[in-house]
Amino acid sequence: MKKSSMDIKTVKALGYLGIFILLMFIILPPLFRSFFPEEDQVVEEEKKLIMNLTCTKTEDFVEYKIITTINTNYVDSVINDSIFTYEIETSDSIFAPDDISIEEYENLKKLSNVDFEENKNKYILKIDYAKFDYSNEPLLAEHKKVIAEQMVTYTNDSFECKTTRVQ
Repeated sequence: MKKSSMDIKTVKALGYLGIFILLMFIILPPLFRSFFPEEDQVVEEEKKLIMNLTCTKTEDFVEYKIITTINTNYVDSVINDSIFTYEIETSDSIFAPDDISIEEYENLKKLSNVDFEENKNKYILKIDYAKFDYSNEPLLAEHKKVIAEQMVTYTNDSFECKTTRVQ
């Protein structure tokens, strides 16, 4: 009798051990995949190419000049965000920058999801292109192009442009 009760305990222990081993085969592989990704996945994450297009234009008027700088970031050839900076320099202290209206700035400022900041003579707009539906925002359509097309558009509008690779 003692021998058979010992055999039952051994069988039970082996059964529990088997269940434990099966559970480890089920639980451990997903954990290892999340903590130790395959090399192919790591290489894909490093492939994101970030390019920056910076374009500057100076418009010289009699009593003031407007320096427009557009700084656009592209991730994998898709536009990510842009910062438009309009800086007004006046030659006469009587002529106030507040008297000057910049049409493009005023139009872009009206759009929703555009962050803007105004100082005495500097106006800055930040546009996050992921937040827009371009079919409803025709004004933004001219700014949402691949980097080569955008560079041509800006240079045709008297901007001086340069590209840099950020990553």
